Amino acid sequence: MSQYDEFAVNYHWLYSDYACSGKPYLEQNEDVLKDAGPKARILDCSCGIGGFAIALAKLGYEVTGSDGSPGMIEQADLAIRNASVDVPLQCCTWEDLPAHASGPFDLVFCLGNSIGHTRNGEEMLRSLRGIRAVLKSGGKLIVDSRNWEQIWKEKVRFTPYPWRERAGQRCLPIYIWNFPERFEDPHTIEVLLVFDSDGKVSVRSYPMVYYPFRLEELTERLRSAGFMNIQDRFSEGREGYRVIAS
Repeated sequence: MSQYDEFAVNYHWLYSDYACSGKPYLEQNEDVLKDAGPKARILDCSCGIGGFAIALAKLGYEVTGSDGSPGMIEQADLAIRNASVDVPLQCCTWEDLPAHASGPFDLVFCLGNSIGHTRNGEEMLRSLRGIRAVLKSGGKLIVDSRNWEQIWKEKVRFTPYPWRERAGQRCLPIYIWNFPERFEDPHTIEVLLVFDSDGKVSVRSYPMVYYPFRLEELTERLRSAGFMNIQDRFSEGREGYRVIAS
């Protein structure tokens, strides 16, 4: 996840303050959190800058965070200390979770479209096996993803987001999509951050590479990794979906 190391310090500009708080993820996953109970041990294995892990910790859950990017872990550690919560962090890949994360966990969350960074089916399968190894028997994995098939169908090149303003600085995030000839080939999203500070404009660019997959491919890889009871909330035309596997 080295592509996030430089980006980590500015990653928060992609999201509103509300999104950065982790509360949208709490709302979206209220059902699985309720089923797991208030004493659930939870791993956020794509914790990024820490918003969701912090939100879970504030509710009293025993939370661990992990991410493959040292830069993201550094920002998450800063946010966790500022929030005065206890969230141990590990910098490791999903494949290496068994050697680094002190499971077993009741729930593992892999959110933020993160699984799309696995470079092929074999790497995704190894990653899912690593995640499964730290889940307790009957535990659940929750994965979310962009609807890559819809993105490929529409091929929208530019996605602007609202202006954000923090500490006297303004930022306009823009996604520029670069579509290859084939669906299976890597997709590059150039993330542009346009800063307006005291009337001076500057631009920073961060290229992000994703490896698209179809829902049925994700489902088959989950089965091959040993997961069962795979449920999805996929709908054609929607931007993204969630998958829950036991």
